Amino acid sequence: MVTTKDQSRACVFIDGSNVYHRLRECGWPTDVDIAEFGRRLAGLRRLVSVFYYNVPPPRTNPPQQIARQRRYYARVQAGAGVVFCMGYLQERKVGGLSVFEEKGVDIDLAVDMLSGAFEDQYDTAILVSSDGDFKPVVQAVQRRGKRVEYVFFPKAQRSNALASTCNVSRRCRRSWLVTLH
Repeated sequence: MVTTKDQSRACVFIDGSNVYHRLRECGWPTDVDIAEFGRRLAGLRRLVSVFYYNVPPPRTNPPQQIARQRRYYARVQAGAGVVFCMGYLQERKVGGLSVFEEKGVDIDLAVDMLSGAFEDQYDTAILVSSDGDFKPVVQAVQRRGKRVEYVFFPKAQRSNALASTCNVSRRCRRSWLVTLH
């Protein structure tokens, strides 16, 4: 968390599925209050928006699991300052089994981060994802004079591509996460 008074503007970009899996690896709760998480990441900077990207649950999941995921998404969307972006799942058959692939999430995050930089919506982008594919986006944002912070999780594989490219790399702390009730 930023601890000094700072009037700069921050936008948080959260790859929801990536974060979910990192939280599970850490043994931390997964029903995180995304709006509060964003506020804690921004610290004393002015938080412009928290962009949260995810996909709907696979239709083959048990109905109670789908309902629980939808309730969580509704609570995330209701968070102050949260911009919820829904990708989609593409189904394909592998050995007679349905496999679902996440689509649209990474490109939506990249477009929002780039357009925010070009439209001067923020001074610092805070990226919460361990997907090294975001490295070219980070570089493009930095060429616009913006800072990019990378938030990674302690028990997860840290992206060396992001750690070496972003202005700051911060390990997520359990204390930054508040669960929804």
